[in-house]
Amino acid sequence: MRGALRLVAALGAVGFGCAEPTDPAQCEGVIDVGCDGGLPGASLDDASGTWVSSPWVGPHLSYPKYTTLRLCHGLGRVPASVEVWAGFAPTGSVAMQIGSAAIVIPACGTAPGVTDRSVLIRNGGGQDFFARFVLRP
Repeated sequence: MRGALRLVAALGAVGFGCAEPTDPAQCEGVIDVGCDGGLPGASLDDASGTWVSSPWVGPHLSYPKYTTLRLCHGLGRVPASVEVWAGFAPTGSVAMQIGSAAIVIPACGTAPGVTDRSVLIRNGGGQDFFARFVLRP
């Protein structure tokens, strides 16, 4: 019985490690944002090292449904965490997103998706948003 349990556990671990992405289009048609000179309104807090794409009130970035953005940032290092705050207008209220609206893509093939210069972020949900991105060291 113990042997069977170990086998099931081992196969489960192998399955998770080799799983294909659930959204094969996540690396296709990537839109570069802020990669040609930065984002107006983006800032880096010297005390905390946190980079934000816009102030709380906006203007927030267009974040279309089923789209992957290559968000070029000024963090200067690989972020430890990425937050997506989204709303339905370019200015005003936003709420933290989880799940399919806030997918960080760690790699596309052999190319890293999270670097000291950019992050691949996917809105895999069926809703267009305007988003504020927060990257923490």
